Amino acid sequence: MTKQQIAPVKREFRAVHTDARVTVTEDEKGPRWDCSGCGHGRREDGALEVAQDHAEHCAVLPLP
Repeated sequence: MTKQQIAPVKREFRAVHTDARVTVTEDEKGPRWDCSGCGHGRREDGALEVAQDHAEHCAVLPLP
């Protein structure tokens, strides 16, 4: 029997101060958040709430 494939679910927020993208991706390994502005991100429980909070406070401009 093979393991069922789960399609990744992706949500995106915009940073209030810089308009950088903060994305949350959920796959078989669990939720992960990443910021295109400061480059921070990690896999952790509660990634959706952490990403929303990060989008409100991140002030690092994304690189062009």
